[in-house]
Amino acid sequence: MSFQDASGNDLVKGIGLSDRCCPVDVPEEQAQSGSVKPDLYALDIIVPAPCRSAIAPSRFEAPGITMYKYNGSYILKFGYAHFESECPDIEMITFKLKCPYVFGDDAVHEFVTYWENTNEQNGNGEYAKCNRIEFEGREIASIIHEKKGPAGGYTSVAAIILEDSKNQ
Repeated sequence: MSFQDASGNDLVKGIGLSDRCCPVDVPEEQAQSGSVKPDLYALDIIVPAPCRSAIAPSRFEAPGITMYKYNGSYILKFGYAHFESECPDIEMITFKLKCPYVFGDDAVHEFVTYWENTNEQNGNGEYAKCNRIEFEGREIASIIHEKKGPAGGYTSVAAIILEDSKNQ
């Protein structure tokens, strides 16, 4: 997700990274991607009860957040995975995020996301696409889906506009 204030300012840009990429020795402000420093946020991922044991840590912090640049904006990607065989067709995942750098406060902000199974597979299982996000009483339905890489998979990207942000 990208986060912007009502004026269109990017609220993720400049967030601290514990590592960075492309190449790894670039200055932080020029990084195209990297892991967000774990002390800058708290993230909780909530899935339906039967699926809780199926959620596995991704290759990032568990659960973790990475930042990457996409179409000129800085995106936060919540890192987690689940195994389709252990929990088929998760339709709803709730993310609870506390990130003063982005939100300008110490509150926990909740995103309820709704997913659709694509029935497309690679060697690791099936992929899902996010088709709706609910955030602070608003529905975010404008979501970009981009198929990535030769192994397939989707990246679902949405812009969240914060009406009361730290930059106003």
